[in-house]
Amino acid sequence: MNKKETAKNLTNLTRNRQKEDFLESLRGGVSISDACKAVNLSRDTIWRWRKKYIGFDNKIFSIIDSRTQTVEDALYASALKGNVTAQIFWLKNRAKDRWSDRTTHEVSLELTFANLMKAKKEQQKEAKTSRIPFR
Repeated sequence: MNKKETAKNLTNLTRNRQKEDFLESLRGGVSISDACKAVNLSRDTIWRWRKKYIGFDNKIFSIIDSRTQTVEDALYASALKGNVTAQIFWLKNRAKDRWSDRTTHEVSLELTFANLMKAKKEQQKEAKTSRIPFR
């Protein structure tokens, strides 16, 4: 193995160690910024790696998603224990069709040039007939 290959392998080993240390910090519950500080990397570097190494990005997403699931579980447990605020929040976000404060209406409108021209002609016609004096 020549010097160039050795240096490249060392760089890859270092990068892999940094990625694993970063992921371990995230698993510990810190923010992405704090995980970057813990391994002495910039957020830009992490974003570049997320774009370049899909597996790394997937691991980050998985860690963050597991945090969300933990909070969801805690919210649900709190709702079951009688926490009315948790119950309302759960119902408004999980059963929106039955527990929403808002009602939505879908309206479909098709505007074509032909329809607009037809409407314009009708307006002009009405304007002309309204100018005719009474007899």
